[in-house]
Amino acid sequence: MSDRNASHLVSELQEARAEVDRLRDLLRWRDAYGEPPTEEGIYLVINNDFGGGTSVHATYWKGKWPIEFTVAYWRPIGELPGGE
Repeated sequence: MSDRNASHLVSELQEARAEVDRLRDLLRWRDAYGEPPTEEGIYLVINNDFGGGTSVHATYWKGKWPIEFTVAYWRPIGELPGGE
């Protein structure tokens, strides 16, 4: 393999790694109190259940993020098919 091919391969691997890091950040769970969303959107949230368990559901928060004491973590879902 020539130096040119090796350097091109390294560049492609660095770009792929940057994309993996971007996707990991997009999919990570965020603390609802420490890192609330800054824009309205559709989020997957984990609620604390006072019976000792947890529940996970998708919900649409419109406007300012309503921090409820039951919401523990959230993560963005992203744009849905059809742009909804």
